[in-house]
Amino acid sequence: MAGMTNIKDLAAILKVSPSTVSKALADSPEISMETKRRVKEMADCLGYVPNHYARSLKSKYTKTIGVVVPNVVDDFFGKVLHGIEKEASKHGFTVLITFSSDKKKQEVRNLASLVNHCVDGILISFSKEAQKTEDYTSIQRIMNHSLPIVMFDRVFNDLALDSVSMNDYQGASMATEHLLATGCKKIGFLSSISDTSVGQSRKQGYLNAWKEQWGSTNKPTFIEFSNYNNFKQVLSTALNRHGLDGILAADELSAIYTLNTARELGFQVPSDLAIIGFTDGPMARSAFPALSVVSQQAEKMGSKAFALLRNRMTSSNSKKKKTIITPELLLRGTTKSLIVKDVEREIKH
Repeated sequence: MAGMTNIKDLAAILKVSPSTVSKALADSPEISMETKRRVKEMADCLGYVPNHYARSLKSKYTKTIGVVVPNVVDDFFGKVLHGIEKEASKHGFTVLITFSSDKKKQEVRNLASLVNHCVDGILISFSKEAQKTEDYTSIQRIMNHSLPIVMFDRVFNDLALDSVSMNDYQGASMATEHLLATGCKKIGFLSSISDTSVGQSRKQGYLNAWKEQWGSTNKPTFIEFSNYNNFKQVLSTALNRHGLDGILAADELSAIYTLNTARELGFQVPSDLAIIGFTDGPMARSAFPALSVVSQQAEKMGSKAFALLRNRMTSSNSKKKKTIITPELLLRGTTKSLIVKDVEREIKH
């Protein structure tokens, strides 16, 4: 649709009167439960925004922003939210936080709810389902109404929106190069986020570093899964089948599962199996041995995302900005030291 759906559009599609649609959306007792269900489902499907809220987006400021994140299980998103809230509070903004649980339908509902609360702008990290299907129609409808939106972490570059993300490609490449430099010869890339933009970027970074080292003489190993129910079997099979001596895990939780499962299977970490994950969270720091990670500088991402959104609220016609944060490799107990000959070669050069 060219613009945002209105009550007349919903009424025409459902073949009822506009007043029936209005009353159904307001939960009027005059309307049957079945009609309310039909109206609300169609409103959700088409991304309907009540007219009085849509008008307020152009004429009023609430000093409130909305945030949509996939989850708070990952410490990374918790830190991003802290960075957003800390920066927003400095400028007198209230933050409304919603979780998509990596589901597209919930993400759409969250967006509608935030618009209905008259937020001045939205920060979003897309759900796995949205990134897998590349279905961003709900965001595009809001864009049509000129509500400022900034993407962070999980972004879609084809959308004409400001964004903040880490150089995930570089981070994975750095991690893989370090594992190679410490003597690992069979490194697997393990991921539960293959359908996301960050998952794909990290996979490509790993693959690039691997090809630079081995060319086509040694094939890379990809271990991709969707849940942790059978993680032990998946990892055990990969370790035995490919003789892996190193793992680059695409997220913190996968890395922790790898560490715990490997030790349970009798592997010594890092002598038998070296491990690097992403995100410098409390799980990584308190693990035994402490987990080597690619730090995503989550709080910095949050503060920069808010700064971009605030700027967009006042400069709607300015050029779109894409901020890339440089990753940092933090080495701890799950990786070995550089082997002597590599150190000597670096000194000579």
